[in-house]
Amino acid sequence: MLVSIFKRVYQSGFLVLGIVGVFACQNNQKENPLTSYGNTAVAKDTLSYSMDSLRILSPYIASHEDQMDTSYAEVIYPKFEDSSLNQLVDQTILLEGEPDIKTYVNNFIEGYGNFVEENNLNYPIAWTKSTKVGLILNTPRLICIKNGTYEYSGGAHGNFFENLSVFDIENNRKLELNAFISDNKMKEFTKIAENIFRTKEGLSDTSSLANGYFFENGNFSLAANYGITKDGFLFHYNPYEIKPYAEGTTSIVIPYAQVEDLLTQKGKLYIDNLKAYFHSI
Repeated sequence: MLVSIFKRVYQSGFLVLGIVGVFACQNNQKENPLTSYGNTAVAKDTLSYSMDSLRILSPYIASHEDQMDTSYAEVIYPKFEDSSLNQLVDQTILLEGEPDIKTYVNNFIEGYGNFVEENNLNYPIAWTKSTKVGLILNTPRLICIKNGTYEYSGGAHGNFFENLSVFDIENNRKLELNAFISDNKMKEFTKIAENIFRTKEGLSDTSSLANGYFFENGNFSLAANYGITKDGFLFHYNPYEIKPYAEGTTSIVIPYAQVEDLLTQKGKLYIDNLKAYFHSI
């Protein structure tokens, strides 16, 4: 007979660790399958930053036979000397309007605590939330930040997503795709992206996208999730967006050279600035 016991190891508050060196067993988390986009990192960062982190453990410990486990939430993120840049980083993490990173991790741990207290659990399972934020592009004018988050809160498997954000750091402004591509050129841009997608997926020009993909009415569409790299526009589809969970993520890069005629005037300035920077290093 399975026996599991919750022990309230702290009477109040949470255990806060500002380093990543203390880990729970976390038997449910086999790996954090966040994507690498290949050779997209810059050769030399222009903005100086250090990596900071916050980890909070749940006060509830699940004990079974000789094993113990607990829930945790963590965030690992770049920290700049410039507070305005840190606000941009916060934007990529606090997607549900949390006031700060501590609240972000606390909310998850409190949610687990409420779940434990409100349910009579025969076999409690620890939860996990791990957010890792990094720069995939770092230039004097533009940065691209990736938020990779893995979350497990029961069920057969955890879920993960990656969110990309592009910022003009001279104006501290997030840039949507139409800052680069004219609205009246978006259809042509999408067709170029579809050709690249089909080549990557091993599909012919006439192969149907209705089978094996979740595109609406079988028509290709751009991922809402876009970023920029040294070489081109990056579009990233998270699990369930266009494929089943088991198929994982899909990403494509559209080279700048293929879409030069589709750029807005502002977009041309951004890309010219980007190219000049990489030619100079």
